[in-house]
Amino acid sequence: IRLARLIRVVRKVPIFREAWMLIRGLSDSSRTLFWTVVVIFFVTYTFGIFGLVMVVSELQVSLEFYAGEGKTEHVERIEGLMQILGGLDKLMYTLVQVLCGDSFHQFMREILVYVQWSWVYFYSYVAVACLVLMNLVTAVIVENAMDTSRNDHEQQVQEKEAKQQRDIKELQHLFTLMDADGSGTLSWDEFKDSFEDERMAMKWMLLDFQQEDCHELFALLDDGDGEIETGEFFDGLQKMRGGASSKDIFRLQKSIEKVERVLEEVLPHFRSRSAP
Repeated sequence: IRLARLIRVVRKVPIFREAWMLIRGLSDSSRTLFWTVVVIFFVTYTFGIFGLVMVVSELQVSLEFYAGEGKTEHVERIEGLMQILGGLDKLMYTLVQVLCGDSFHQFMREILVYVQWSWVYFYSYVAVACLVLMNLVTAVIVENAMDTSRNDHEQQVQEKEAKQQRDIKELQHLFTLMDADGSGTLSWDEFKDSFEDERMAMKWMLLDFQQEDCHELFALLDDGDGEIETGEFFDGLQKMRGGASSKDIFRLQKSIEKVERVLEEVLPHFRSRSAP
């Protein structure tokens, strides 16, 4: 339970967003990692078989030749090479060493003495396994990370939409409780009574409105006809949900609208008086 809560905190808190993306990226990349290991195994296995046929067989021929000539120095060097190449398992392990970028040039130079074209074999493996395959794996992992980021964004949008739907239902329920006569509009008496009722006052407190805000709130929600309609109620309260800045902005917006209405009423009189 604690682990689930910790995961939920890491997922929800914005400061942990990058950490959550890394965790999701690791979990989503597990399948990619598995298939990468499988593909690398088959590529290494294929190159191991070719290496046994083309490189190791050449070394064995050279070993038999120098052994027949009695050149012990070359025999010892080739036997040392056969310890890391003589067998499919040994050759595959050596190829993994090449894949990891370990120091492999020393024994490659030893092999070049006896199989001059062997560098083509090793660098072909490097080109396929390191340059092509690893870059493809990186591209797949990056694509998975981008998909995860897009999914997280879509999920956040869905959660935001769900919260908005809950808020709308909450406001609808609040409006229904306040509308005592069921007329679909709120008069000043109905609005004032909602702040005096103990249960309704608790709902207003949850919306961050106190009893002293009653008169100002009614004036802000009312468009001037003395009653608050459903659209006015929903639109106004949704805009005022949140911090003080939201309320201040809505208050300023309503004040501007009232000034505009007054100007629309006054300007025609001034124009008629100024007309000759």
